[in-house]
Amino acid sequence: MSVIAYLFLGLVILILPVLSFQSKEILDESIDIPPRRDMYIQSILMLSIMGFLAGLVAWKEDLEIIWIGHMGTKAIIAAFLLYFLSILVNGIQMKYFAGGKHEEDYIMPSNRAEYALWLLLCFSAAWSEEFTYRAVLPGLMDKAGLLPFLSIILSALSFSFSHYTQGWWAIPITFIFALGFQYLYKLSGSLIIPVIVHFIYNLSIEWIKRKMENKQG
Repeated sequence: MSVIAYLFLGLVILILPVLSFQSKEILDESIDIPPRRDMYIQSILMLSIMGFLAGLVAWKEDLEIIWIGHMGTKAIIAAFLLYFLSILVNGIQMKYFAGGKHEEDYIMPSNRAEYALWLLLCFSAAWSEEFTYRAVLPGLMDKAGLLPFLSIILSALSFSFSHYTQGWWAIPITFIFALGFQYLYKLSGSLIIPVIVHFIYNLSIEWIKRKMENKQG
């Protein structure tokens, strides 16, 4: 593998999770939290850079990435099941187990201008994370000689720990759903269905949180 491929592995597997832990400390202590609009723009840029680097590595290492493939009935059914299960689990987690300050407490949009950036952020997260964690990262580790099963596990772990800003509960939950998205990618043979489900899920989390806040109010 090329030097850039090894650097990419270090970035995604080690550096991004560490940055997530540091961000959680900032949220917990409410230190220097930037305005919501700035957070959106920063996150969009970071996700876009990650997606660009993943694309560069995929091109450099000649990884086969299929974005749009055949949407079979099994894949569509699996996509609906994964979406509804993720909404159910996260709804229960938010209602009964949420504690402390989490990322979603700060990033929910509050006006039309923020909603536009929020939509862009949700889409940026969906395509860049699915591209990176479901296609490029496992493919790269497979090429390095790792067993496919271990590649998937390590990729899911990296993905889950990079979401620590959402709290400790997010790690096991995100790990399980990372495996679900990986299965969906393999079942559908392309990234389009995982990206769509991921994008709709991101939007739904905001709706669920609003509903709960209204009930509590």
